This record gives sequence, C-alpha cells and structure tokens, in this order.
Amino acid sequence: MLGETYDIKPSPDKLFYLFTSEGPKGKINKIVLFQRIRANRYNLAFGDIKSGRLDDETVSDNLDFVKVLSTVAACVYDFVKTNRGIALEIEPVDERRKMLYNAVFKRHYLFIRERFKIFGIAKGKTGPYAPGKMYDRFELHHII
Repeated sequence: MLGETYDIKPSPDKLFYLFTSEGPKGKINKIVLFQRIRANRYNLAFGDIKSGRLDDETVSDNLDFVKVLSTVAACVYDFVKTNRGIALEIEPVDERRKMLYNAVFKRHYLFIRERFKIFGIAKGKTGPYAPGKMYDRFELHHII
C-alpha cells in the first residue's frame, strides 16, 4: 500500500504530522492528527491546514490522491511504532469519503490486516471487517 510518499514532519509527541501536497493547485499544507479519545484509543483525522486549523471537509483535487493517502498511511505506521497496541477510529466526514475509505480498505485489505485487526461499523453494529461490505466507520487495532 505504501507507494511514493511526501516527506512528513512529526510533532515531538507524534500526535500530529505535517506534510505538503504538490500538484496543479500548488502546494497545500496537510495535517494528520491523532486525537486521544481514551487510553490506547485515538481518532485519526487528516486534511488541509486552513487558518492554522485542520479542515477535513475540503476537497483539494491536487491530483495526488494516491501519494497523499500513502503519506497518511506512513504517518499511521510511524505513530503505532511509538504507541504500540493502540486502536484507531476512522470516521469519514461525508458520504463521498465514506465510499472512498470503503474502496481503499477493500483494495488494501491484505496489506492492512498484516498490521491491524480491522473492524467495520455499519448501522451502529461493530464486527470483523469483510471486504465486500459497506461500512460507516472503521476501527484498526494495532497488532503488537
């Protein structure tokens, strides 16, 4: 899954990572943010940096989606090296991203499951991830 990535700049505590997308719309600063929900559980959020804050609703369309997604994955793998045994929650902010995340998980399922137990949440019910099913949210449990 990890193809070409942008250079990442982690914060000292590795709770956020910065990188810059480059494409026809210019340079766009991005952030990957790990928000602690409770012990060993984090929400994964990412998006553009606008006015010094995370904007996870903007669609940049900088024609580098695969490289951006690979960079986000690189941030996740770096984060779990420091925070072993954690769980990550991933909740798309809109229907478009929900479809996209489902497609990404389906396509990269074999790679992701080498490092994480994957759970899908659909209609409020959590169960083991099945590549053919549509989910509202995802949970990744890092395998130590």
